[in-house]
Amino acid sequence: MRRLADALFACEGTRARTAKVGALASALRDVSTQTPSCLAFATRLLSGALLPVLDGRTLGVGYALLVDAAAQVTGMTPAWFGVRARASGDLGTAIGDAVHGALEDERLPGTGLRLGDAEEMASTLAGTGSREAKLAALVDALSATTPHEARYLARAVLGEMRVGAKEGIVIDAVAAAFGRPADQVRRAAGIVADVGLVAELARDDRLSEATVTLGRPLGFMLASPLETARGLDLTVPHAVEDKIDGVRAQVHVSAASTAIFARGKGAVTSAFPDVAGPLTEHAATGALAEAIVDGEIVVVTEDGRPRPFSAIQPRLKKNEPDPDLVRAHPVVLLVYDLVWQAGQSLLDVPFRERRDRLAAWCTAAPPNVRLHGSAPLASPDSVDLLFEDARKRGWEGLVLKRLDAPYAAGVRGFAWIKVKKAFATLDVVIVAAERGHGRRNEVLSDYTFAVRDDDGALLPVGKAYSGLTDAEIKDMTERLRALAIGEERHGLLAVRPEIVLEVAFDGIQRSDRHASGYALRFPRIARIRDDKRVDEVNAVADVRALYEAQLASGHREDETAADRRPSRGGRRSGRRPDVRAKSKQLKLFDDS
Repeated sequence: MRRLADALFACEGTRARTAKVGALASALRDVSTQTPSCLAFATRLLSGALLPVLDGRTLGVGYALLVDAAAQVTGMTPAWFGVRARASGDLGTAIGDAVHGALEDERLPGTGLRLGDAEEMASTLAGTGSREAKLAALVDALSATTPHEARYLARAVLGEMRVGAKEGIVIDAVAAAFGRPADQVRRAAGIVADVGLVAELARDDRLSEATVTLGRPLGFMLASPLETARGLDLTVPHAVEDKIDGVRAQVHVSAASTAIFARGKGAVTSAFPDVAGPLTEHAATGALAEAIVDGEIVVVTEDGRPRPFSAIQPRLKKNEPDPDLVRAHPVVLLVYDLVWQAGQSLLDVPFRERRDRLAAWCTAAPPNVRLHGSAPLASPDSVDLLFEDARKRGWEGLVLKRLDAPYAAGVRGFAWIKVKKAFATLDVVIVAAERGHGRRNEVLSDYTFAVRDDDGALLPVGKAYSGLTDAEIKDMTERLRALAIGEERHGLLAVRPEIVLEVAFDGIQRSDRHASGYALRFPRIARIRDDKRVDEVNAVADVRALYEAQLASGHREDETAADRRPSRGGRRSGRRPDVRAKSKQLKLFDDS
């Protein structure tokens, strides 16, 4: 474990990709030599996961439990960890600092945690629902760690490694560690979607054995935004499809059982029994061929129109929904690609042929599995009109797909192009700012912004984290600190409302969290409006009008107060918890 922790620390200290790859590759070679049975676990840990892709369990460890374990091991109080985590922007760093202090006080042996013991800890955490058992496993592991080991073990438990070594860098490190061609390793990674298994295949020179297997997820093919594909030759034959705002799902259909994998969420089969059950029944009769299909799960109206993403969120909150929830939120699987059928991989088959085979397959599918519409793109000049038509019909936009393209598992390329525009922009004013996380811990990079009410008072309507360059964030930090109207508290700095931003967003929803009563969906900063005064920012009435326009178009549904998820702990105006502790044990080549 020490070798991995040192490599991760080296990654955290550099922004050079080659240096990150070199450090991780050297660590993987050492693990392969010294503890070969732990290579798969070690590789997963480097990418911030502790469980195999096919392990349907979760660790079930959050911020509070991890802090309790660290407090018990080091003698520091939970409050101390809260202060240090806010100061560093990361709980893992705080735990590493506490272990360092405990070593200096000779409270801990500092012998180092063995990889095998770390893997056993992960298995224990995932295998029990007992808080006491989880706490004991964490205490045992942390008691043996060095400061660096504690730092990165804690981050891995929370699913956020924060060293700039995303899965692509880990894949390149695997290639470098074992002297395999990077393109072959990336292809294998797309097919098996588990970096641990890829590392073992690369070490043993068995990359050619990476094959599409029913029941084992593979990477999703991803679409690039139109903005990044300017100049693309759309005279090459393309299909055009409505862009769905649902849960991206890869469905493995067999006569024995059907498995559903959601992008970024892992196995979600039990959450959608009304999809998996009928598919298995149809396959068991022999009427429906075993297959792996790609599509999205949505809730639709009685006339077949897609309902907004918010309509499916209640289903995502339940691993095993009760019958009442299933009846209240019936789902449909809209399929648009076929990547494996009856023992044959279709990855290298052109989309045109995959589409024809999918259409034939769908003729025997159950009623709530439907073929998503697809038509030839007549002319590049028609894209704008098609986009507006799709929006009017309740879709999110368009996806353009090359008819001659193979299915590039785990790859974001230009064979698929998504046409999606911001719903609107608003002029808002910054009323508070927070320090970011990781390398942005020393700057104010998260901005709470507000609009005016009828009396001129400023009411928060959201928070933006993205859209500015590092240089702009640095300059913004200086400006905001000069506008501070009090001391920074818990990472939050209230400021005089003087800096106006133009913020783009994908939609508006009602919110009890913000004083305006609304929240912008996926806001990002379009530009800094130094040419505008605070009294020129948009009003709550403007937000309300846009919200009502969404309702009229079908892109949003009105919610009662009972439907909305209440804010916890009285937090308002977009303040997030001090440490993001959501575990993401499975990332099927997540969108990043």
